[in-house]
Amino acid sequence: MNWLSILRLGLVQLCIGSSVVIPLSTLNRLMKVELGLPATIAGFLIALHYAVQLTRVNWGHLSDKTQNRTQWIIFGMLILGIGGILASISIPLIESRFAQGILLAIFSYSLIGFGVGAAGTPLLALLASYSSKSQKGFAASITFLMMILGLAITGITVGIILDPYSHQKLIQITSSLAAITSIISFLSLRNLEKSLQNSSYTLKRDAISSNVSFIEGIKKVWMEREARLFTIFIFISMGAFSMQDPILEPFAGEVFGFAVGESTKLDGFHKIGTLIGIISIVLCLAKFRFGFGSLSIVKNERWGSERLWLITGCLFSALSLLTISFLGLTFTEPGILNSVVFFFGISNGVFTAGILGTMLHLASKGSSDNREGTRMGIWGAAQAYATMTAVFFSTLLVDILGLMMSSIPSVYGIVFLTAASFFIASAYLGSIIIRKDAPEPNQNILQSVS
Repeated sequence: MNWLSILRLGLVQLCIGSSVVIPLSTLNRLMKVELGLPATIAGFLIALHYAVQLTRVNWGHLSDKTQNRTQWIIFGMLILGIGGILASISIPLIESRFAQGILLAIFSYSLIGFGVGAAGTPLLALLASYSSKSQKGFAASITFLMMILGLAITGITVGIILDPYSHQKLIQITSSLAAITSIISFLSLRNLEKSLQNSSYTLKRDAISSNVSFIEGIKKVWMEREARLFTIFIFISMGAFSMQDPILEPFAGEVFGFAVGESTKLDGFHKIGTLIGIISIVLCLAKFRFGFGSLSIVKNERWGSERLWLITGCLFSALSLLTISFLGLTFTEPGILNSVVFFFGISNGVFTAGILGTMLHLASKGSSDNREGTRMGIWGAAQAYATMTAVFFSTLLVDILGLMMSSIPSVYGIVFLTAASFFIASAYLGSIIIRKDAPEPNQNILQSVS
């Protein structure tokens, strides 16, 4: 797989990231602040979208059996776009007809979860199937960088366009975004998988036996020790990673008085920080060699391993959350919150960069041949379940503490401190589960682009 093919897959990841910004950030804030709904309702909807992603294992298994992953990715993008449009329509409906609006929101967020799982899992499996062993770490980082870029660009752009806010403007923006991301995804994937299967530098991969059942496929992967341990680690670390997602924008609105557009831009600052964090670690771990019309990338051992940056990212993320909690209690200037959230994003990016290469490396390393989709599905399901639990728990905690305490900054501060403690625990677990003597991805990374 050449770097142009990797960038084309990354463009689809960018579209997935762009598609979830409004449902998971902006609509969450609208429900909590503008509509005055309990945080638990928005938390339930976001958690529902993650709960539905437990079907990632099914999507991965289906793509393993057919070895036509493109059809599932396109199907997922269409479902994701429809879900996003319906979710934006549910906001004015909740305001006028509460019961019908909530039912539409539940249906919409279910579609969003199905779409993310159906598009994202086969896409990562496609990347794992056709990237060489030496490419995997950087390929994973590049595609994830593009997804974060989509989140950041969309978050900031929507934040600018959406003020002054109106329901009609929200629906127009969401509909346009769904159309644009679907078209870009289709064009990016056109003939890509077929060319990879037929290329001279890629081994022909056969679909797994159709006689292998879904349950049997999961059992085969679960018997692999590394896959099992990595699943446990993903569950714990991603739970810590996700607790702040549904409460950061409401926190900015209630404690610092941010408008809708301002809080959406705050989320964009976080995503840009994540982008910079990943890029920084990729540059630290890489040496770029330029030749006559070619580019080679090899691993730079001087600046540490993915394991080191994974643990560092967890610890700095915990420090950032502690600082955010302190800012709320001291009523600091809003501009400082933007800076701290930006640093929090960088810390998240460092954490993400530490785990991405390992995931893609292990996906094609197991003893169960041609089951990249199943492995990615299991890890994706673990991430989805962890995120679902963390999102619902954090919003429920905000509501419960809000009934017990009169200080809103203290309520949010306790939740941020809880998330920080989980990050610290994740750093400790990462040091145990990801062993120092474990094979590192990205060794002898070498790929030329003519």
